[in-house]
Amino acid sequence: MSTLVVADPRGVYLAGLEWVLQRAGHDVVAQCRRPVDVLPHVERQRPDIVIVGLDIADPQTSALSSRLKACNSALGIIFIVQPTGRLDIKEIQTLDVDGLLLDGISHRYLIECVNAVATGKKWIDNNIVQQLLMPRSQPQPTSRLTGRETEIADLVSRGLRNKTIAQRLHVSEGTVKMHLHHVYEKLHLGSRAELAWVAHGKGADVPATRRTDLI
Repeated sequence: MSTLVVADPRGVYLAGLEWVLQRAGHDVVAQCRRPVDVLPHVERQRPDIVIVGLDIADPQTSALSSRLKACNSALGIIFIVQPTGRLDIKEIQTLDVDGLLLDGISHRYLIECVNAVATGKKWIDNNIVQQLLMPRSQPQPTSRLTGRETEIADLVSRGLRNKTIAQRLHVSEGTVKMHLHHVYEKLHLGSRAELAWVAHGKGADVPATRRTDLI
C-alpha cells in the first residue's frame, strides 16, 4: 500500500481518483485543487507518491517536480496532463517525473502506473508514446514509420530488449536492430532513452543503458 496526495482542479475527478486508488489498496492522505497546494501537504504528510492533474503548457509546471523533490527526495511524482496539444520529447524530459498519464486513462492503467512508481520504476502512458513516435510533419512518405517500425518502437519504449523483441515477433535480432535504426533516423532520435522517455538513461523495466548500446 502507498500513501498519496492527489491534486486536480475538478472536485468530481478528485473524488473518482480517491475511489479508484482506495479500491486498489492505496491510501489518499490529502486532496487539493491547485498543483501549488500539493507542496505543504507533501511537507506535512510525507506521502509516498503525489498525483497531479495539470496543464502541461503552464509555465510553472516544469518547476513543480524540482520543488516537490526538494520537499522529499524519495517522493514518486505522477502527472496527469490534458491532451490539449502535441507533446515532444524535450518537453517530457523537462517535466522530470516518474509517471506520466493522459487525462481519461483507464482505471487499470492508473493503478499500473502507481504500482510501478511505488516500486521505483518509470511509467508512461502508451498514448503519449504514440504521440512521440509520430513525425511532426509528413511531407514525404519516407518520413513515416512502417507498421513493423512502429511495432518495434513501441516495444522498445516499454523497456523490452532487442533479443526479447526478436523472439516475440519471430524475427532475427539483426532485423530488430535494422528497423530500430530506421526509427532513429526518421524521428531524429539519438537513443533508446529518448525513444522511451526515460530519465538518466534508465528503461521502464531494465537496467541503465549505455550510450554505446543504442540499438
